[in-house]
Amino acid sequence: MNPEITERPINEETRSRYGVTAFPAVLFLSPDGGLIQKASGFLLPEQFSPIMESALEKEKIFMKQIAELDKMPEDAKLNAQVAITYLDRMQFEKALPISKKTFELDPKNGTGLIPNLHNQLGLAYAAKGETAGDAKEMATYYEKAILHFKTVVDEYPKSDLNQPAQYYLGVTYALGEDYDSAISVLDKLVNHTSDDMIKRNAEAMLTRIKQLAGAK
Repeated sequence: MNPEITERPINEETRSRYGVTAFPAVLFLSPDGGLIQKASGFLLPEQFSPIMESALEKEKIFMKQIAELDKMPEDAKLNAQVAITYLDRMQFEKALPISKKTFELDPKNGTGLIPNLHNQLGLAYAAKGETAGDAKEMATYYEKAILHFKTVVDEYPKSDLNQPAQYYLGVTYALGEDYDSAISVLDKLVNHTSDDMIKRNAEAMLTRIKQLAGAK
């Protein structure tokens, strides 16, 4: 797949849809277009084989979950697992109704998967905002992303995903050019996190956002 081959526009469409950033690239897709796994860079046969086996195993597990969900449509954990997998596979429209049902079935996070689902939805909406066709559409997607991240921040303070949600929230505010809110969220995160990687990422993002705010 080479997006520079202009007579084959499907190459660029595929690159954009599945977030390919390096070439050569190999994508493992389901029949309905879901991204099971991707690999970038030149791979020797002995390197390619385990990646292919991993993709096949992922698809096998997901197909089993789908079959189980057909038999137990009110199972909150299965709904959450399937919704998260659809989001991982970049099948946003398929994930939305199952996500909504999951929230209805599991309002108290009995599955332990609700914070992850909110974060994944937030990331998906933020990604759609970055590729939106106009400013109004972009703002709508960012607002929805912010809502999901804030839900994790406000309602699940003890979750391992709380601090990542704070980081994503700050970044999404910045994408929407609400630099004051972004700086406020990330400043707070830097000052209380004990995770060195989150701290470094938040500090680097803060520096960049402050530069953008100063140039505005």
